[in-house]
Amino acid sequence: MCFFGTVLLLACGDFVFGQDVVFHLLEGDQLGREVGNVADEAGLNNIAGEQDFAHLRYSFLTTQTPHYNYFSINNQTSVLTTNQAIDRETLCEFTNVCFIKLNIAVQSMKSSFFQKVSVYVYIDDVNDNHPVFDKPIIDLQISESVLVGTSITIDGARDADTSDRYSLQSYEVMPNDTPFEINFQKKLDGTSIVRLIVKEALNREQRDNYHFSVVARDGGSPPLSGTLKVNITISDVNDNSPKFSQSVYYIEVKESVNVSSVILTLRATDLDDGKNGKVFYRLSPHQSETVLTSFAIDNSTGDLSVIKPLKYVKGEQHVIIVEASDFGDQPLTSQALVNVTVLDVGNNPPSINLNLLSSDSLAKVSEFASRGTVVAHIAVDDPDTGKNGEIMCTIDNPAFVLQRLENKEFKVTVDRALDRELYQQIHVTVFCKDSGMPPLNTSDSFYVEIEDENDNAPIFDLSVYTAGIMENNNVGDVIVHVQANDADDKNNADLLYSLSESNNGMFYIDEKSGIIRTQARLDRENVSSYSVIVIARDQGDPALSGSATVIISVLDKNDNEPMFNQSRYTFTVNENAPAGSQVGILYATDQDEGENAVITFTGPDSVPFTIFPGGYIKTDRVLDREVQNRYEFIARARDKDHEATAVVTIHLNDKNDNRPKVTSPSQLNNTVYVDKHTEVNTMVTIIRAYDLDSGINSQLIYEIVGRNDSGHFDLHPDKGQVFLKRSLENNIGTFFRLDILVSDMGHPVLSTPATLNIRVLTSNTAALVEPKSSNILIVAILVSVTVIISLAIIVIIVFIRRSDRQRRNQGQVNENFYKGVVENTATVFAAPSEESISEKKKKKGVSFSLENGVDKVSEVTTQGQEFMYDNDMERKVDDSHSLGSASDSGRGGSDDELNSSRTHNNSGDIHSTKKDWYLHHQRSYDAPMQTFLPPSNPPSYHLLPHPGGSQNGRQNYQYSDSMDPGPSDASLRTFHGRTMSYDTNSSSEGLNQNGGPSDCVV
Repeated sequence: MCFFGTVLLLACGDFVFGQDVVFHLLEGDQLGREVGNVADEAGLNNIAGEQDFAHLRYSFLTTQTPHYNYFSINNQTSVLTTNQAIDRETLCEFTNVCFIKLNIAVQSMKSSFFQKVSVYVYIDDVNDNHPVFDKPIIDLQISESVLVGTSITIDGARDADTSDRYSLQSYEVMPNDTPFEINFQKKLDGTSIVRLIVKEALNREQRDNYHFSVVARDGGSPPLSGTLKVNITISDVNDNSPKFSQSVYYIEVKESVNVSSVILTLRATDLDDGKNGKVFYRLSPHQSETVLTSFAIDNSTGDLSVIKPLKYVKGEQHVIIVEASDFGDQPLTSQALVNVTVLDVGNNPPSINLNLLSSDSLAKVSEFASRGTVVAHIAVDDPDTGKNGEIMCTIDNPAFVLQRLENKEFKVTVDRALDRELYQQIHVTVFCKDSGMPPLNTSDSFYVEIEDENDNAPIFDLSVYTAGIMENNNVGDVIVHVQANDADDKNNADLLYSLSESNNGMFYIDEKSGIIRTQARLDRENVSSYSVIVIARDQGDPALSGSATVIISVLDKNDNEPMFNQSRYTFTVNENAPAGSQVGILYATDQDEGENAVITFTGPDSVPFTIFPGGYIKTDRVLDREVQNRYEFIARARDKDHEATAVVTIHLNDKNDNRPKVTSPSQLNNTVYVDKHTEVNTMVTIIRAYDLDSGINSQLIYEIVGRNDSGHFDLHPDKGQVFLKRSLENNIGTFFRLDILVSDMGHPVLSTPATLNIRVLTSNTAALVEPKSSNILIVAILVSVTVIISLAIIVIIVFIRRSDRQRRNQGQVNENFYKGVVENTATVFAAPSEESISEKKKKKGVSFSLENGVDKVSEVTTQGQEFMYDNDMERKVDDSHSLGSASDSGRGGSDDELNSSRTHNNSGDIHSTKKDWYLHHQRSYDAPMQTFLPPSNPPSYHLLPHPGGSQNGRQNYQYSDSMDPGPSDASLRTFHGRTMSYDTNSSSEGLNQNGGPSDCVV
């Protein structure tokens, strides 16, 4: 990068002068470029010796000239670096060779060694400027009579690069098929005289204008270029430029010259005639601002004058470029140089130039510095000569002494021991005067800073820092800024921060600023706070450190949803409970804290319950289980931003608030007809009842509370079945009355009474033989009833279809139900005798009974009370809906009764089955109920003698059912002192004949 030469001119004791070093540096705008090592190039290791060389310090001797601002020197290593951009064209605008001279002071911090080194930095040119024309486009006129070879001068391009290599090198006409070519001559200001030469005869009539470009190129590789657009109109040409009497002028001017004084008259002549030969003068605009503001020239006479006071500067000259141009259509211009030297006049006071041997505004010295250690360099400048230029200086502080180096240079050295603990800075004033008459004096002062040794450890502002940061942070978020202070200076107070290894990699600290940032995403629910040790360490030797504790709290962010402790809640509440009764409590948790963990519970408005914000569920009205026994809805738990849901199911506990409903016998149909030949233990009829309540409140008990039958009949307490217990042979035409009480098992017990009338007929045929006169009436009634039933079925079907359609639209589950209709009347006949069977084969018919003007028809449905079955249960619908039913054969015990008995032998009686359906499918009291006709061909049931005969005095009977083989296991049940056993292994039922009516075995 550089080369150097070193010449040792003078050596005397500990002081060495005249050492020169040469560096070469390319111009450029990069800061901090290394120029070279002054100590290495000057050989100071050999001059100062190895012991002092390690303690040498380097600084500039003067900083008043602007050139020193371009560089900085490391006061310990002597490495010279650039301090700002260096532009060769700015430093040396019109010269081919450019260099800067720097004076470097070398001093020992431990001894009296001192040396001044002169450094010459040559700025080598870089091709960083394009050739530039003053105007991008020019218009020319050339006479058509112009001769071949005629030249036309145009303003050439100017290249700010002035080196021989990278300055302007060539011009070219493009395209090259024009009748013109270029010839040029470089000028002093970097521009050039460019001549456009006519190389072919011009004929305006053939072509009156030309358009081409003139391209100027420098010597770079690749070359940089500038372009001038040329528009030529054929006309005459001015081909002679003015010429000065000499190309360079030298003059001297005293600094006391008056403003507006003419210091030189320049003359230039032009061989052309008329306006082409008339000359005017001007200063070239391409020169320093100092020249343009200090001098002026008369355009007509060429008189050069001073327009502001001049100041003497030793060794400085003003170089002025003067131009002379003619008034031709294309003016021609020539230039001349004027060198003006300003002469010194009178006595001037000296000026002090302090060099504190450091880059700061303070002189610095260690508190352990020995006597004779150099603190500062003083150079006194006085442009006067003789006595007026002789200088003497003194110092006012006893801690330091002033020693002369050269005629006008001094050094300030330590004269006694220093102690920074007593004082940190010392004010020093230097007085200087010349020997003129009268003497002129001046003074300057500076501060000497006593440098500290590293004897203080860093101390944090706080011993414990507390900070908070929101969880779910971004990596790199700022948490806290810690700061420590060190009473020392420089490296001893230059602190680097670090964290102890206990932070688990969650945080990091900027070692310079002390800003602690996150290195990972924090989750308060995992860790809510951290304790981190931060350490501050100085850069002294040895290094000292201090520490502090940083407690980091992770602040909560609402990033967790509430969570119910269970996904489904099931509660129960009593029906008829007053509004505001508590049903249950919902529980939910939120892992957040504070207001983010506040949970509010809500529910839908469409249910008869209120969910309070605290999770309590209460009724908002009195509820009726028989209207709806179960509610299911979505409960919501919400914090500020999130929501969770759970399914709540509330079952209504039944209260015994409904009496049993007796559907058979009824007020309109309470009579059963029994043949006198009916066998003992034959089921005569069934007491039909149901209870809208549920559970034990709907379990019914049947009992006879009043009677006149002398024990001929018995009532099953659970099933409501009426059995013949004694023969009716001697009771022909007798009318028995049984007062029935149907009670539930709730608390309190609710009961409903009913009356059952039983009439004994003389024979089976007696009921079938009717006067012929009544047959016509019966047929008419039968037809009428059939028409009415058919119409009712059509209406019911239409109604059912519409109801199903509505339920589908409401999204409810479509369930099918069967509905039984209890008839007004029916007739039950005992099984016929063998004699009657043959007679029945001859004549088969249906028996009717007319009582009080009301038809009692078996196997025909008439208007009656309604009830419904759930389709989830076994649907068994009675075929006659009467207290008794007559089969074609005339046997006692209707098929429907036996069917009912068989159907519910495992799950309870038919009444509890109706109750269970009503609990599961509650509906509005005012809503119409669907009606279904009973099956047209119900199964038949018969009690037949078992082939095995009697066992242990008990007659066994076969349980015959074509649709169900009977119970699957044997069991024993007791009701009100009566024992009923089921023989399931043989699929038969037996009646205890010894126990009388108190024991019934089925």
